[in-house]
Amino acid sequence: MVYFNIRVVKIKYKPILTSVIVFIFLMTAVFAASRQALQFTDVDVRVGGKSDNNLQNGETISDEAQPGDTVEVRVEVKNNFTSADNLDIEDIQVQATLEEIDDGDDLEEESNDFDLSPGNDKRVTFKFQVPLEVDEDSFDILIEADGEDENNTDQSISMRLKLDVEKESHQLRITRSVLSPAEIGCGRRNVQASVTILNTGTEDEDDVTFHLFNEDLGFAIKENVGELEAEPFEETSKFSKTYSFSVPANAEEGSYPITFRALYDTDRRKAETTQTLTVNKCGTGEDASTDDVVVVTPPSTTPVQPTQPVLPPDTTVTSESFFKSNAFVIAIIIAEVIAVIVGIVLIVGLFARRA
Repeated sequence: MVYFNIRVVKIKYKPILTSVIVFIFLMTAVFAASRQALQFTDVDVRVGGKSDNNLQNGETISDEAQPGDTVEVRVEVKNNFTSADNLDIEDIQVQATLEEIDDGDDLEEESNDFDLSPGNDKRVTFKFQVPLEVDEDSFDILIEADGEDENNTDQSISMRLKLDVEKESHQLRITRSVLSPAEIGCGRRNVQASVTILNTGTEDEDDVTFHLFNEDLGFAIKENVGELEAEPFEETSKFSKTYSFSVPANAEEGSYPITFRALYDTDRRKAETTQTLTVNKCGTGEDASTDDVVVVTPPSTTPVQPTQPVLPPDTTVTSESFFKSNAFVIAIIIAEVIAVIVGIVLIVGLFARRA
């Protein structure tokens, strides 16, 4: 009876123990599934040389960006599964989007795919350049990461940051300054200079003048540009033109800085840049820009007399006999042809008589 009672107890506890094990397994699976598998453990943003670290979802970056600034976004992504979960996350791709900043269009950057083992992390970096033509406004930076774990479950995470763009009240920029050619010699003295000026401020500029000059070469060009409006993406906010100037023939070889200058705000402000013009030395055979001269000699009208070939010493000159020459062979062939023709004529005549 004792043995029977013990056996009955074992039969009762066996399904209970099985149920407990299944319950624990299911709870562990549910907990693992509910836990955020991908995490952004650190997000830093650097704007125009200043950094803002450990940003959280929804935060505004403390430093404002200006037109042309570089915005660097550094993201640290982690596989939040534990070693007990033993689940890799594969084909992870991180993407950052600076939304609607380029005349309503997005700027997008994305990383290469990578895998993460449980507990491991990886840092990726994105760089954006704020357009020179941009509205003064607040723009979203969307950061996303997507991957798939070994159970074929999609894993993803995203966050948003705010980037404020502020502009100076008065600001012109020379966005293009080109010399063509940038190097000259004796063969060419005319140079073209192309310039583009852009108003990147918040105020219209009413009286803009452009200056192109170099004192050593003795030239100066000045033009009244007039008004440049503070309207991004409009033609009225920019000025473009190409000028020509000549380098004096007596200019010494060397490098000459050509100044591109825009004066505005009643000539109290300026935008300026320089481009180097190289003048090469002039001299025979030294100027790469001088064209080669080709001299063509006309053919002579005097008949050219045949000349005897010059033979080397100890050379024996022999004359080939007529009977061994090609002329003798040709004569024999002609004679044979004549004989055949005569024979044919005689045969034809003989048959004609008999007839």
